[in-house]
Order: sequence, then structure tokens, then C-alpha cells
Amino acid sequence: MPVSIFNFGIKKMTWKSKLLAYFTILFNFLLFFSYLSYIADPIAAIWVSFLGLGYPIILLINFILLVIWFFKKKLFFLTSLLVMIAGMYHHSRFIQISPKIFKSNSSVRKIKVMSFNVRLFDLYNWSSNVEMKSKIISFIKSENPDVICFQEYYYDNNKEFITRELILKELGFEYFHESFTNESKNSSKFGLATFSRFPIVNKQELEFKNDHSNHCMWSDINIKSDTLRIFNAHMGSIRFNHSDYNIIGGKGSPLWPHQKIPEQDIYNRLKIGFSKRSQQIKELFPKIKKSPYNNIICVDLNDTPLSYAYNQFNNHFKDAFTISGFGFGGTYIGKIPFLRIDYIWHDQNLQSLNFKTHKSEFSDHRAISTEILIH
Repeated sequence: MPVSIFNFGIKKMTWKSKLLAYFTILFNFLLFFSYLSYIADPIAAIWVSFLGLGYPIILLINFILLVIWFFKKKLFFLTSLLVMIAGMYHHSRFIQISPKIFKSNSSVRKIKVMSFNVRLFDLYNWSSNVEMKSKIISFIKSENPDVICFQEYYYDNNKEFITRELILKELGFEYFHESFTNESKNSSKFGLATFSRFPIVNKQELEFKNDHSNHCMWSDINIKSDTLRIFNAHMGSIRFNHSDYNIIGGKGSPLWPHQKIPEQDIYNRLKIGFSKRSQQIKELFPKIKKSPYNNIICVDLNDTPLSYAYNQFNNHFKDAFTISGFGFGGTYIGKIPFLRIDYIWHDQNLQSLNFKTHKSEFSDHRAISTEILIH
């Protein structure tokens, strides 16, 4: 009966309204299936992963259709409304509309943790601003984190582009842990780094088998009588080229005068990235489960909150953004809006507050930070 009533409603429409109705039905279904991407392993169902990636745009189109039908005074707006309501769980992982304010007892210890993909501190001067490295350092100094995890960190043994020494001197950190996976002949090193105001008593690393430029490291940080394990990971790099970035926004490796313009291949790069992250998670999680301490996980995941990769983390840990964030959580700076691909998770028994997605644009990623209560 509902189907016949539904069809009868379409038959009485003008051809333009019919076209709009079928367009609405299509995007209702696309939005619904995008919700399923967080449980669909991309190795088995890659097409669902692509719908999850397109979720922000699909959701926006559904909202526009809802408004159009509402002002047309047609009940057809209900289809978009119901599908959007069904996805409230997912929407809350992209946007938090009610600020959560936590008051912590002054006697309770807390540390501020920041995660930041710094894009090599603008080594290649993507931003056309030779002072960007200094601006990054000044920004971090103003935020005053106790622990900071860098992805796409750069260190130069020849001291032509100083980073580690500058961070230790200007930001007042005493301890650091660096992990490099790509070392060039001129002693330039690329990778991860964690800096801490508290002693780092143990350091370990994991190089993912399917991409030697992606890896994870963990640092055991001693805070008086407590020890926290801080994971710092860069996962599932998509390796967009110059032509790809022209479409999606952001900036990749510079194109030198002697180089040819590469072919655009966004689809295949994304496809490889989805599967790559699925495999890397299977390598990483046994390491996390063996941790004898409370865990904080800072990750450039290269994937959204509707992804299978995100859901694997979120099944076991708290997403600090959903605990105390406010507003849009998008961290990637490009043409596609609201892409949230950087995260801070922590163990269920820990509490976080004052999560912030920083608006400053010093990289192609925004920095994120939160405060963790130490009981």
C-alpha cells in the first residue's frame, strides 16, 4: 500500500517535479548506503567506501532537496528528513552542535595533547611564505601543549632546515621520540615525532608492511606516578599527485620545471588507500591491545568518520571530538568541505575535555588538541 500511494503521488506531478522526485529518491538511497560504509570492509565492498567518502556532499544535497520540497509544500520532503534523522549518529562525528562543558577539580591532573600534520614544516614553500615554519612554532607556543604528535615531520642532519632544535628551544620540551621511514642521501629525514614535557621512558615503532612510508610509533610517558602510552600514526597515504590536488584542493609535492604534468588518477589512488588502511589496522591493533598502560592515539587516518577504518578505532576508544568538541570537525584544508581525517582517541576509562580543531591554516591539515584528565 505505501508504494502505491507513493507512485500515485508522483503520477500527479509535472514532469519537472517527477524528475526532481526521482533525483531525491536517488540521493536518499545514496545517503542511506553511505551510512553503511563504516561497517563495510573496503577489501570486500569498495563501492560503499566511496559513498562514505562522499557523505558530506550527499548529505548537503539531501538537505537542499528537503528545503525545496518543503517550500513546494509537498510531503516529499519527509523522505530526505527521515533518512537524515536515521543518520544522527554519523552526523555527530562531523559536527557537534551542543558544546559540552566539563568542570574538572583543580586537584585533578590533566595534560594537553596536540596532533598536527605539519606537511614537512612547509619545506618546499608550498604556501609561498618563507616564514611558515616560524609561524607554526609560534602557533604551537601559544597553545602550550604538554605533548605534541607530529605527522609528516622533517629533520635535516645538515642543519639547513632546523626543526628539532628549534622545537626543543622555543617550545620548552625536554623529551622527544622521532621515527623516520624515508631517509634520503643528503640526510634529510621524513616521518613522525612526539615531543613531551614529561620523561619518555620507552620508545617503539611499527612499519606497516604494505607501505614503508606509513608507520606508527608509541612513546611511554611518565607523569609522576602514572604512565601513558602515546601512539602517533600516519596511515594509508593516498599519494595524490600534482594533477589530483588541482581537483580536490590542497598541495602535494611540488612540480619542478623539468617534470611532466602527471596523469590524474584520483579513483585508483583512493581505492588503494581504503584497502591499505584496512590491512594496516590489522597490524596495529594487536600492538595496542598489548599495552599495559592507558592509551592516547593521535592519528592522521586519511579517512573520514564514516569509514571502516574510523569505526575500528571507535569500537574500542573514545573520539575526543565527540566528547567535547564543538562545531565542524573538518581537518583537511581543500576544496571538499568538512573532511575530518585527523583524530585523537583515548581509552574508555579516560576523560577528555576542551577538544579544539584549530582554524589556523599552516599546513594542508588543521591542528587538533584536547585535554586528558589523569586520575
